[in-house]
Amino acid sequence: MNAFIKKIQTALNDRGYGPLKVDGKDGPKTKKAVAAFQKDAGLEPDGLVGPLTENRLFREQLSVISMDGDGATPHFAKVEFACDCQGIYCDGFPAAMDLGLLLKLEALRNALNAPVVITSGLRCEIRNAEVGGIPGSRHCVGQAADLYAPGIDITRVASIAESLGLMTILYLEQGFVHCEV
Repeated sequence: MNAFIKKIQTALNDRGYGPLKVDGKDGPKTKKAVAAFQKDAGLEPDGLVGPLTENRLFREQLSVISMDGDGATPHFAKVEFACDCQGIYCDGFPAAMDLGLLLKLEALRNALNAPVVITSGLRCEIRNAEVGGIPGSRHCVGQAADLYAPGIDITRVASIAESLGLMTILYLEQGFVHCEV
């Protein structure tokens, strides 16, 4: 049983390409549904879920994500984006997080079907300078986050992030992706 195939089967069912049994098996019915989706999406209908199909299949998730009143999403708490100066220079939130970024990060987490760890969200100007951030960094205005997904290659994380409309910078040696709107 493959968790990623289950995620694909669920997404195909949600888009009307089923009914598929969500069993994690990449059988003929799943391949047929994938091919039908690919054809409708203008892709080569080969029945295989490569990066282009994966990106298209999960892109629409942006429109169904909800936010709660304190700026959290279903998989991210507001505190995960707080400046890490630990209150020395700011109250942790020198700016508000950009709603578009939060929604795209939530869609990224859903597409990966795995936890996403935020290593740096908001930064006050002083903390940004301390960590070697560029002047005017999008971190300072809530439009960037550095992240990784444990066990998932960061190039795959970046590819899916880009398909969702995020700009990315890979930090291969450090093992994280910078994402910004």
